[in-house]
Amino acid sequence: MTQVTVRNVDEAWVAKAKAEAGRRGVSMNAILVEALAKGLGVAVGKGSNGLEKFAGDSPDAFGPDWDEAMRECARVDPEDWQ
Repeated sequence: MTQVTVRNVDEAWVAKAKAEAGRRGVSMNAILVEALAKGLGVAVGKGSNGLEKFAGDSPDAFGPDWDEAMRECARVDPEDWQ
């Protein structure tokens, strides 16, 4: 990936990008890269949540990572149910 500096950006645009980044819980860089790609009509690659290694139909092949993931899924915070 290449790093680029953009000059003379309107402060209102920066404020809007910061607000959107905060609303979505992502970096302002992610918002600006997405906006640039959209403006240029270029598809943005989708990020990974790291779960693709569990896709399929055979948990036996996943090894200890699968067991740990299932333990995490089984843990419930009682406050979430109030």
